[in-house]
Amino acid sequence: MIALVFAFTSHAQPPLAKTLLWKVSGKDIKEPSYLYGTFHLMCPDDLVVTDTIRNTFNRTKQLYLELDMDDPQMMMQMVMGAMMKNDTTLTDLLPQDEYDSLKVKFQQLSPIPLDMLKSIKPFFAMGAIFPGLLDCDATEGWEKKFMEMAKANNEEIKGLETLKSQMDVVDAIPYKVQAQMLAKSLLNIDSTRKSLQELIKVYKQKDLQKMNELTLDDPDFGKYDDAMIKTRNANWIPVIKAEAAKMPTFFAFGAGHLGGKDGVINLLKKAGYTVTPVL
Repeated sequence: MIALVFAFTSHAQPPLAKTLLWKVSGKDIKEPSYLYGTFHLMCPDDLVVTDTIRNTFNRTKQLYLELDMDDPQMMMQMVMGAMMKNDTTLTDLLPQDEYDSLKVKFQQLSPIPLDMLKSIKPFFAMGAIFPGLLDCDATEGWEKKFMEMAKANNEEIKGLETLKSQMDVVDAIPYKVQAQMLAKSLLNIDSTRKSLQELIKVYKQKDLQKMNELTLDDPDFGKYDDAMIKTRNANWIPVIKAEAAKMPTFFAFGAGHLGGKDGVINLLKKAGYTVTPVL
């Protein structure tokens, strides 16, 4: 979900070039592989596949996303994984008067009534309001674009992690805390909209350093940074190393995983690889 790309740290790190595309070479890599920082929710007009992106993508032979999104079982697994356990509902987590207020706010941003989602983990229910915060009628993500390109090239699509491991990250945040995050977002809509749109603006500027500044002080997700970002990054490195050694690969994942001392770029450099910006 969108919040998974928001929090990452980069204390005392040299400034990164303003690009979302990075080349990985050196050690046992015969042909370069590439990293691309995505944003999971944007207006379609903002998703521009430049000649540089397309030419780079066409030099690779497989696509790795965070998850294997073309797995036919993925959608059903996502639906099941999004449900709260033990018959817990949002009305169990919030006072009734607060829940009633949230229903009204939610309906202003989503065509799906909150009552239909009250058994869903609040973290995922939060994702339903983000499209309503953008200045466009529809939303899209880079993942869909890259999957279309991979299929056009007859390339295999794989995942850096399993759906279960990603769900475990969400489950590390107590339901009560997730519900409070949802309530805070809905009860402060103007602030939530401003924060999201500012983050997208900075993303479009390809400024990983500024994205870092905007997310470091996040009072909600910062305390879960280890599970949401650091641990996942560390788990991805062996996969990236192994697959890049086999064949040139295009790795596309949330831009928040790229920068910082615990980011994928720095972890690969520490492992002895050369990681350079593609401008």
